[in-house]
Amino acid sequence: MTLGALESAVMRVCWEVQAPVTVRAVLDRLNEGRERPLAYTTVMTVMTRLAEKRLLDRAIQGRGYAYTAAVADEAAIAVREVLRAHGDAAVAHFAAEASLDPQLRDRLRRLLEQSP
Repeated sequence: MTLGALESAVMRVCWEVQAPVTVRAVLDRLNEGRERPLAYTTVMTVMTRLAEKRLLDRAIQGRGYAYTAAVADEAAIAVREVLRAHGDAAVAHFAAEASLDPQLRDRLRRLLEQSP
């Protein structure tokens, strides 16, 4: 899954904030210093789609939603992309590489248990 420029920008804001964030808060951050501001509905649509892709979690807050990053950072997205593309072969490779480091192997096991 490759992210578009606006999707990446939204994810960066969510990673930087590291707390639940509203569409309005993300919009305000993204519009800082922009000559042509983004529309609220544009950012709302992007954040809804990122939630559908399971990159953002959302919870009801007041009359809207508050979003948090569901993945740690861009590296986590890259790993998911590899796993989707190569499935079991990628897992086997990661497991073989992780066998050198017990902590990494345990972390991989936990991630696999969490995946849908």
